[in-house]
Amino acid sequence: CAIDNNIWRLDLRAANAPHRAASRLLASRFNDVNPRYAPDGKRIAFASARSGNHEIWVCGSEGEPCVQLTFFRGPHAGSPRWSPDGRWIVFDCRSEGNADLFVISAEGGNPRRLTTEPGEEMLPSWSRDGKWIYFTSNRSGALQIWKLPAPGSAVSGSEAVQVTRQGGYKGSESVDGQWLYYTKERDLTEIWRIP
Repeated sequence: CAIDNNIWRLDLRAANAPHRAASRLLASRFNDVNPRYAPDGKRIAFASARSGNHEIWVCGSEGEPCVQLTFFRGPHAGSPRWSPDGRWIVFDCRSEGNADLFVISAEGGNPRRLTTEPGEEMLPSWSRDGKWIYFTSNRSGALQIWKLPAPGSAVSGSEAVQVTRQGGYKGSESVDGQWLYYTKERDLTEIWRIP
């Protein structure tokens, strides 16, 4: 988790220990946020302003070495999420003012822009089979959860599909791929689900 500009971790194996303590994994005087482990647990993607701008970074599971993946040099990049196979990272970035989705190889390279709508597209997450990318958008006039085909998937080339109809802010698919769990309108006090 991210607290006070640092990324911390808690050993869950010691969950029943009376005095378990979090340890600092990444220390920075800059803003390090949104850490996500790779599916194999060997790397962590996170957003950071340590280069002077909010960019996407990757480090080893023990915190080193830290490697900058994106170089937008100004627009805010954040919300990194690993593909199920660990080869790609999807994230949001305000490269032209509004938030859009991008994907980049976990090894680096040029990011590929996935959305071009005039609305906000943010907070991406992958489907468990890697075929879809869920995201939050206001392209319908209100914040809803949408999904679009992941690059290279069998459904690639299809249009984005609206998933929720009565509000949706941040979504994540269940491990078995049968449900989408989400919150509504930034309301984090309730969790909803739909097939």
